[in-house]
Amino acid sequence: MLYNRYMKTQEQHNEHTLKAGKSQQLELALGVTYQIPEDEPVRLLWEVLEGMDFTAHETKNTTWSAQELFAIWTLGMMTGAFSSRKLEEACRNDIRYMWLLGGKRAPDHSSLSRFRQKQLPEILLQVFPEQIAYLSDLGEIDYETVYIDGTKIESNANRYRFVWRKSVEKHVAKLREKAADLYGDDVTIKQLEAQVQQLRSDMVRQDIAMVSGTGRRKPELQRKLEELEKLVAKWREYEMHLAIMGPDRNSYAKTDKDATFMRMKDDHMRNGQLKPAYNVQLAVNSEYIVGYGIFSNRTDSATLKTMLQTMEQQHGRKYESVTADAGYESLENYTYLDECEQLSFIKPASYEQSKKKSNWVGHMRNMSYDPASDSFTCQNGKCLTLTYRGKQKSSTGFESEYSMYQCTECSGCPLRQRCSKAEHKHTKQMRVCWEFVHKRQASLENITSEKGTLFRVNRSIQNEGAFGVLKQDWGFRRFLTRGNENILAQVGLLAFAFNVKKLHAKRRCKRMGTQYFELNMA
Repeated sequence: MLYNRYMKTQEQHNEHTLKAGKSQQLELALGVTYQIPEDEPVRLLWEVLEGMDFTAHETKNTTWSAQELFAIWTLGMMTGAFSSRKLEEACRNDIRYMWLLGGKRAPDHSSLSRFRQKQLPEILLQVFPEQIAYLSDLGEIDYETVYIDGTKIESNANRYRFVWRKSVEKHVAKLREKAADLYGDDVTIKQLEAQVQQLRSDMVRQDIAMVSGTGRRKPELQRKLEELEKLVAKWREYEMHLAIMGPDRNSYAKTDKDATFMRMKDDHMRNGQLKPAYNVQLAVNSEYIVGYGIFSNRTDSATLKTMLQTMEQQHGRKYESVTADAGYESLENYTYLDECEQLSFIKPASYEQSKKKSNWVGHMRNMSYDPASDSFTCQNGKCLTLTYRGKQKSSTGFESEYSMYQCTECSGCPLRQRCSKAEHKHTKQMRVCWEFVHKRQASLENITSEKGTLFRVNRSIQNEGAFGVLKQDWGFRRFLTRGNENILAQVGLLAFAFNVKKLHAKRRCKRMGTQYFELNMA
């Protein structure tokens, strides 16, 4: 009888074990602390975060601390779990996330998403500068030079719902013409709105009722009122579009108004399609991302000043020099670096072209200049004299002076086709900004020096390497959020995670304290 009870109990136990499957075995496994290797990046992540104070960001009635949720999001960037739903799944199944939670239950995706939207942007303003200070204390950042480069990352917006500046301006011009025909020249939208109110008052005073529907004829006053209301509504709509774009943008996406349509490198249809995107700027020093920013400008030259000002505010000090490619060259950037007493290692846009023999004889570098007479002499022996000096203003409002030189006689010149694209009846003209010429020459001397060559090589390795890790290795090619604030927070989180991964790699390879990749002279 005892034997039968024993066999029955054993059968029940086996049946329960079979139903439980692997979940039954997990109860007998070792603790997750002992299963995480000592050199696992998640341990370094928590080591970095332990030295930071998250007290000001804690909220009541929550199971997880702000430090734990920030660690989960950072680990998500490092492991390719970019969305809140993927993070929720990872917290339930990945032992590294379980180790971070310390035995707490996994947060649901709504809690993770709420933290990202409401707390993450403010937290990053504190912890990213603290991370840079932590790396500086370790001797990993030397503040000698900063490498700056940008890339375009697609927005989470509809690719086919867009607004173009030229189209809006064309429609506004037509509306102005129509309004001028009806109410006189130089009429404003406020005057039209006042006219709408007047027509409504006239209808009330004349006791004219609004009619609608098939077979009912509208009064003349009502037709005028409705036509004018449509005109005013359209005018206001176009003004709203222009206000959203501002003075610097030529387009925006309707589903993400901060995104601008840009030409992307990954054009899978090979038709030059524009996509809604953000211009992401990264500043790198000693292989670490020390600054980041997102811009709606398609070009890089207008982003340098803002990037340097933001980094100076975060770090509390300046870098001795700035290294960037030809996309950042402008007189405004050169002037700003001189004012900040920072050396410029910006590659001139004409650097590669200047190393080759050019057939274009109309360029100033292919002419001789006489400072005494302030004139150029072309290869045909003709003289280009100074005609006048003027001022020009860039799209950012920066003002500069230029000198205009004009040839005395170009008729019958055998080099005409290789010198000027103007019509034959016009003589050769050449505009020169001497301040820009001098500053470009100084930057050229800097980048061709031994130190400049070292900086240029490392800019290519370190900047492009950072973008390669984020876009190719981690697979981050499209934002999951919308709006400048959320996009900036996502880029900051990527930069924070990248620095942790880079510090772990340098420790593992015993490369701590190295700032440059040495030149290979072989």
